[in-house]
Amino acid sequence: MKAVVHWLAVPLMGLLVAPVLGAELDTYDARYEVQRGGSNYGEASRKLSQQHDGTYVLQNETEISFLFLSDVRRYDSKFEFIDGWIEPRQFHFKRSGTGSNKSLSVRFDEQNQQVIEITSQAPLPVSWHDALLDEANMLEQLRYDLQHSDADAFSYRIVDDKGEYDEQRFARGELEMLSLPYGEVEALKVQRVRKSSKRETDYWFAPELDYVLVKMQQRKEGDEVATLLLETLN
Repeated sequence: MKAVVHWLAVPLMGLLVAPVLGAELDTYDARYEVQRGGSNYGEASRKLSQQHDGTYVLQNETEISFLFLSDVRRYDSKFEFIDGWIEPRQFHFKRSGTGSNKSLSVRFDEQNQQVIEITSQAPLPVSWHDALLDEANMLEQLRYDLQHSDADAFSYRIVDDKGEYDEQRFARGELEMLSLPYGEVEALKVQRVRKSSKRETDYWFAPELDYVLVKMQQRKEGDEVATLLLETLN
């Protein structure tokens, strides 16, 4: 049975992180192994680059195959980073493989406070928030907030890959020493906080590697769905 790896979030009132004037995000190019039960299950990549005009482009792809089943997902996000906050401009999602293919392309119209589906030019039924993110760049905001804040809890408003509004919450954990294909790395564990305990998602960010994501694990009803492990990093 195939596993679907989500790269699964700006903070709400009471959890605000002070903006940093002139701040920038550290860019990187990371490659990952996807495992399940200790066996290779696929591969993934996550690349953050900065353009000449100062905007950032995030490219995220996961490819999983098991027997005759396959699942390929790509998340692309274009955004600006202003005073410590991500300001999304465009978000693209595409899924292909076994079953129905899916795609979504939207742009964030800050002036009119709408999220616009690019092909139809129709606004999505999404309530606008000044701190609205997309499902891909959310992880970059979390990464930055972990690095520049002592907060223990974070909450983010996002547009997900279905074009729907969602709120995701995270809790800071402890530092752990990990043995990865990349090597030995000390990383900070972060837990996704859900209303239901059936699904669990944990993330590990490495302070010594500019808080780049080095591991992610998903479980359902206690059983491992998939584990993402850093293989190479530039």
